[in-house]
Amino acid sequence: MSDTRAKSQKTVFCLTYHEITADARVLKEARALQAAGHNVHIFCDWPGGSPQEEVIDGIQITRFNWQSCENITEKLLERFSFMERTSAQVEQRVLPYVESAIQLNSLKTWLKTFLTDEAVQKLDPMYYKNFGGDERRARKLVHKRLLWKTRLGLGFGKGPKNLKSFMLMARKVRENFFKLYQLESLIYAENLCHLKFDDTPDVIHAHDIYCLPAGVVLAKQFGAKLVYDAHEYEPARATKNPTDGSNFAENLEDDCLPFVDYMITVSSSIADLYAKRFKDSPTLILNAPEIDVDYIDGRNKQELDQLSIRAQAKVADGAPLIIFTGGIQTSHRGLDKVLEALVHLPEVKLASMGPRHLRNDKWFMSVAHDLGVDDRVTLLPPVAAPDVPIAISTADVAVIPIQDASLSYRFAMPNKLFEAAFAGLPICVSDLPDMRRFTESLGLGRAMDETDPQSIAEAIRDVLDHPERFTLSVDNRRKLWETYSWPAQAKKLAALYEGI
Repeated sequence: MSDTRAKSQKTVFCLTYHEITADARVLKEARALQAAGHNVHIFCDWPGGSPQEEVIDGIQITRFNWQSCENITEKLLERFSFMERTSAQVEQRVLPYVESAIQLNSLKTWLKTFLTDEAVQKLDPMYYKNFGGDERRARKLVHKRLLWKTRLGLGFGKGPKNLKSFMLMARKVRENFFKLYQLESLIYAENLCHLKFDDTPDVIHAHDIYCLPAGVVLAKQFGAKLVYDAHEYEPARATKNPTDGSNFAENLEDDCLPFVDYMITVSSSIADLYAKRFKDSPTLILNAPEIDVDYIDGRNKQELDQLSIRAQAKVADGAPLIIFTGGIQTSHRGLDKVLEALVHLPEVKLASMGPRHLRNDKWFMSVAHDLGVDDRVTLLPPVAAPDVPIAISTADVAVIPIQDASLSYRFAMPNKLFEAAFAGLPICVSDLPDMRRFTESLGLGRAMDETDPQSIAEAIRDVLDHPERFTLSVDNRRKLWETYSWPAQAKKLAALYEGI
């Protein structure tokens, strides 16, 4: 390695509260930094079923149970003295959790005099509640058997009473945890700081508000630079916060932003909002799929045919097919409006490809059944993120009906938008500024009133009847790759880190 390369190489701690294989943005940014010559170490959730330590594409992965209460003591708040604007709310919402966590930890210590650590873990209902299907049923059976075995084994007297107290306190801790909303970030930070760090970071890269306080704590501890990567406009994330931004999330960010050295976000409008509060304009890293111009080369016909959503959904060539990518959600995504639009498009079929969630899928198909369109709807499992453009390219049009539920939704530039663009699909998007500007500037789609099924149907009909109007020109195809592709985003990310 040259002296110049050695000086520019940095050790980067990337923080995310998701399990890393479920967070395409974090992983592709980490790959880009690794490719730029940096030493990247990701710290992420450990939901079970994965190794605690792993190397993926040369990137060190450390998983940890960031929701654990085992490290929680009355000293929790000592790390967060910098949180002045939110101090009253922190004490009001965190202290009840801390008190119940301390009691639960005491009961766990008592139980461990009779049981192994593994058995105590299986007694907690979260042992099975984080899972679904056959795995959930098998784990629940183990939990129930161990619970009865423990009750019998402990005999009478104070044993069963303390076991009951343990179960009740475990429930109370979980209830208090879910009341924390955005203050889970303190629990994340506390559990992260109890890990052993083999490297000394030069940069802490905190993804989302949930990792931001941890980023401040580690940056202060190691004298590192702090990068805040806001995947949404956090003060108006969906409808959990008021759209005017005057809320706890904004105060939490304002407590942390003085310690942030560089900022990244996902759309021009969100960057403008943060520029008013941060000391500089954030770097814009768009959610483009991690592909290059040769992403289809090297795939044989059999692989391409297997990925095709038209083949998976068993839709004949020539039959109109629209695609929605991403998981089904019951609110703010407008999917019920798309189903209503199908009533006006009797020959059109719809496929949804993405993570499958039983409850949401059941709701979606129930709505489809009530409208009489369920026989034209197919739910498909997800594919690897770089394969999405290939998989959906056999559809006729992509639909993105995100509702104007908050500033974060209004200014969204979601993965599915870029996946459709790089698949070469015409796109019908919500009449929201950033998405409308993107599709219209490239001539690859049109806006629709996302609240009106009739408008959605008219937009889809227009695209299906006039595909030539929404086909990328040579110049716009070049613009798409030069401006919006992942190599273009990776170049901006590398330049940011070169300047740190």
